[in-house]
Amino acid sequence: MSSAFALAHAFTAHWEGGLVDHPADPGGITRYGVSFRWVQDLADEARQRCLRQARRCPSCSLRGTSRCQAFALDMDMDGDIDADDIRACTREQAAALFKTHFWDALSCQDLPLPLAVVLYDGAVNMGPARAVRQLQQALNLVGEARLDHFTPLEEDGLMGPLTLEMARTMAESDLHDYTARQVLRQRDAFYRELAARRPSMQVFLRGWRNRVAALGQYLARLEREN
Repeated sequence: MSSAFALAHAFTAHWEGGLVDHPADPGGITRYGVSFRWVQDLADEARQRCLRQARRCPSCSLRGTSRCQAFALDMDMDGDIDADDIRACTREQAAALFKTHFWDALSCQDLPLPLAVVLYDGAVNMGPARAVRQLQQALNLVGEARLDHFTPLEEDGLMGPLTLEMARTMAESDLHDYTARQVLRQRDAFYRELAARRPSMQVFLRGWRNRVAALGQYLARLEREN
């Protein structure tokens, strides 16, 4: 486990907590941030990849091995993927899933640390596309205001080479901490808009905003220590 990932996940793991099954949460039963809906989506994606490769579970030589794309999702090891897998999920399994599907998938290891931390936590909490889009919005805002030479990014929610290059430019210009704070402002505004648009989400608003404030404090601590 890289030290950067460990720093990012330490914050996220603290805020994701244990077993939760709130009736207003569209993700369904959740443990350590791993929701049933997310695991179902990952399982469906794995099945579609297998179908495209002409593999079928009953006869597949990878079935039940670590090379199987659905292997890590069967957390209670009973041969299927259901809500019991969420109940059985351990902290270590949650961390491994998050590292694969958020940290590694979004190339967080290639970002300056404060931007990696805010992107990772946002991806876990809101989904990767929205988290990347908020990062791109912040990069554009800061780039337009602070850089002498600036080409706006397309705010498409995809982590590509131009987004990574712009993030590194912010670090070279000593603007990475400031940009991270702008990401948090984008995130706070999204939560307030979501709660206003969907009244059933109001119950989560205070917790969401507290998490944003706590992440700002965590980033300030990292800035002092690095």
